[in-house]
Amino acid sequence: MTRNVRFSFLVLTILTIGLLAPSPWFAGAKPPLPEPVTTVDRGRATFTVASINTAKVTEVEVMAKEVEEHAVLRGSDVIFLQEVVISGENQLSSGELLARRLHRQPALAAGETGKTFTGLAILSRFPLRDIRVRQLKNVNLIFRSRKRIALCATIETPYGPVRVINTHLDTRINPKERLEQLGPALEEAAAFNGPVIIGGDLNTNDMQWVSHVVPVPYPGWQAAAVRKLMLEKGFMTPFELRRATFDHLRMQLDWLFSNRLRALRSAIQPLDFSDHHAIWAEFDMAQAATIPANSSSSSKNQ
Repeated sequence: MTRNVRFSFLVLTILTIGLLAPSPWFAGAKPPLPEPVTTVDRGRATFTVASINTAKVTEVEVMAKEVEEHAVLRGSDVIFLQEVVISGENQLSSGELLARRLHRQPALAAGETGKTFTGLAILSRFPLRDIRVRQLKNVNLIFRSRKRIALCATIETPYGPVRVINTHLDTRINPKERLEQLGPALEEAAAFNGPVIIGGDLNTNDMQWVSHVVPVPYPGWQAAAVRKLMLEKGFMTPFELRRATFDHLRMQLDWLFSNRLRALRSAIQPLDFSDHHAIWAEFDMAQAATIPANSSSSSKNQ
C-alpha cells in the first residue's frame, strides 16, 4: 500500500473502534429513562416545546403516527426538527409535509440548497413571525462537512411572544468550536426582549477530535462546556442529569435551554423511526414576565 492509503486505513480503523465501542470508559452507569409523562396540562398557562432529529426519514406518515402516539408530543405547541430532507427541487420537504399532517405552521431552512439537502424546521401551533436564518461558524471536517445554521422565529402564543431558535451543530468538533457555533444563536437571543428557547441537536458527544477525524475519549464531556456557557448567558436546562438521547454509545446530544421561562416538566421520549430520542419541556408562561433576563430555573426531569 502507498503511504497515503496506509494512513487512510489507519484513520478509518481508529474511527471505527472509537465509534463502535460499547461505551466510553469514563461514561459510567447511565440511569434508566424515566416513565414518559402522557398528558399536557391545558388548565394553566403553559408552552410545550419538543425537539426531534428525524434522521433523514422521509416516510411522513410513519413519523406522524409515532408522534401522535405520545400525548405530550401530539399536544406540543412547537416542535423543532433536525435532519429534515427534501428529495428534489420544487418539492415540499419532510418537515413541511409533517407540519401539514400534524396541522402545524412550518418554518424551514437549510444551510445548503441543491437537488437534495437536509435542514431544520420549526412546526408551530401558533402564528410565526420574524423568521430568520443565522449562519454558524463553518468548520472543515475533512469529509462530510456541512454549512450549519440556526433557524429563528417568534411564536405568537396566547400568553405573549416567545423567540425560539432551532439548531444542529457539527459532530466532529471540540468544545471551543462548539461554543463558537452557538454564538449566533445567543446573539439572536440577546436581541429579543422576552422569553427565548434555544434547542436542537447540539451533538455534545463524548469525544475529543484529532484533526476532526480521529475520536479520542474525552473525560470532560462536551456538554459541560455548553451548559457552562449557556448558564453564563442566563439559560438553564431541565435536562440536568446525564441521560441518553442517542442510541449509539448512549450519548446526550439533544437539548432545550430557556431564558425567562421556568420548566415545569420535561422528559426524553424514545422513538422507533429515529436513532435519536425526542425531548420535550413544558414551560410556565404565567411567570415569564417576572423572571429576569439573566436568570432561569429548571425543573426536575419527569
